[in-house]
Amino acid sequence: MAGSVGSASRSATQTQPRVQVIAPAHLGKTAIDALRARGIEARTATEADVTDDVVAWALETTPTASAAIELAEVCARAAESGRPVCLLAPPPTRGNSRAAIERAAGLAYLRAHGAALGHDVDVWLETVVALVRFGMPSGPRAAIVAPNGSWLEAQAIALVAEAELLGVRPPVLGKAGKGDDPTDVVLFDPSLAPVPSHLPGLHIPVVARAELGDDSAALYGARAALGAIEVLGHAAERIAVGIGPAPKTASAELAINKELLDRQLQKLAPGARVGDHETKTLLHAYGVPITRQAVATTPSAAVKAARRAGFPVEIKPWGHNLPTEPEGCPVERNVTSDALVRRAFSAVLAAAGRPSTTTEPGAVIVREPPPLGRDLSVSLMKLPALGWTVVVDAPGAAQVAAAPAPLRLVDAEMLARAMVASRASDPDPDRSGLANLLRRTSHFAADLDRNIVKLELPRVVVGGRGSRTVVADAWSELAGAMPFPGR
Repeated sequence: MAGSVGSASRSATQTQPRVQVIAPAHLGKTAIDALRARGIEARTATEADVTDDVVAWALETTPTASAAIELAEVCARAAESGRPVCLLAPPPTRGNSRAAIERAAGLAYLRAHGAALGHDVDVWLETVVALVRFGMPSGPRAAIVAPNGSWLEAQAIALVAEAELLGVRPPVLGKAGKGDDPTDVVLFDPSLAPVPSHLPGLHIPVVARAELGDDSAALYGARAALGAIEVLGHAAERIAVGIGPAPKTASAELAINKELLDRQLQKLAPGARVGDHETKTLLHAYGVPITRQAVATTPSAAVKAARRAGFPVEIKPWGHNLPTEPEGCPVERNVTSDALVRRAFSAVLAAAGRPSTTTEPGAVIVREPPPLGRDLSVSLMKLPALGWTVVVDAPGAAQVAAAPAPLRLVDAEMLARAMVASRASDPDPDRSGLANLLRRTSHFAADLDRNIVKLELPRVVVGGRGSRTVVADAWSELAGAMPFPGR
């Protein structure tokens, strides 16, 4: 609603929803006192009633899978009413242990069911205030309007600098911007400047310091206000596309090569571990971008494959029970001539403990080099209660990112945001290419639920923007080779 001061400014108490606070005793009391001080009716609750009220829920611990399923039902009902549950969860666990993955997956399941979920208690409170006083934004993109030399400008400049260092999208900062950048919310201090009616988006007053607040509807502090808009905006985008994972029927949009898929499945033994080349062939049927490659069983065949691919090439051993590349699978890189191909053929087989002999010649994979970029790993895991889940582990990230499969596009884009530039000077990674790869891979696993036990992509190379993102290393485990479901 362009030019509105909160579709929002529900300043009349009788038109505002009440707030139910479900939280540990001390935290809940502080939240209720703070909300009442700002003219919002709030009360303690032991269970959520999403019929008329906004629910502010602070979890003491990260929910188990079964608890997440139960809580997701409440979140879905609240989302359908237009008032998502404002959920405060403990910070994610560092690392990529099984426990960390299950925690991330449980929280992702709640987000997929419409929860407005965050980890900062100040952001949580401002999220509740924003929802009660101003309603839902259409998305998380925010602009801050602040005069030169103001306290609000100083806060905003620091936030923009932090965002650029982290490689994430910064808020738009301007004194009276032209509105060229798309925004969902415009934050402004009414004591410093008039309402910027020429800027699109939901207009929300923000007070630089809580001590300066009065009875009027406003958010307190630029950092917490921006955090609240991000939480609500992402929830709004998620709710808009539908609750829960994507329907399996959405894979009809992907132009699947069913003939290739069936042919490859019929070649594989039930219950087997499937190596890099054959797993990539299965993924290729779903349009997942992979390295162009071929299997060669002799040095001469490897030379022909290298010529077709174009030098330079990379060569690695072929097989179903080899270590992954991150685990040490031998790979000869920058192979630039026929002679070097022949040498690499023998070298990688010897390094893998599979020297070529007259009785067992061995085989190698000859592939194009992946694009220059950053490596990450992707796992498709079938978790108890939660089902198929996409897990992304990016180097340098404090924790894994997860989302339920099959992925909706908005979830794929969220996972792709886990890949950030490590320095402000680094080129942006190909997030759209990564989102496409993740979405297609998730539909592959969900559609072949009866066939696939596990799918691992230990090395996905994310190129820079304008480059390519490809699966460089993959393996899977089959429960049984069956024709494509539904054929």
